[in-house]
Amino acid sequence: MSIEAHHGRALIEEAQLALESVHRAALAADAGNLRRGLDMADSLLQQTAQSSLGADADAAVAAVRADIATALADLESGALTAMEPLIEAARTKLAAV
Repeated sequence: MSIEAHHGRALIEEAQLALESVHRAALAADAGNLRRGLDMADSLLQQTAQSSLGADADAAVAAVRADIATALADLESGALTAMEPLIEAARTKLAAV
């Protein structure tokens, strides 16, 4: 490998490290709000179990709570892009209830 190619590889590795740092910073800045919102929504939905909303609503709430649990796991692992569709799906399911 030439010196130029070696230098280019080193620059790519440095760029990857910089992007990982940006990702960690984004998580640190928003993770608290994301977690609070997900925890609050889950807690509120858990309380609906006593509301006798009917089988369809109960099934939708259970599905949303499962999506929230998956979104929390994604947040913990740093998979924000995987979490976004889950949250949108949960919002859509709740809107249909």
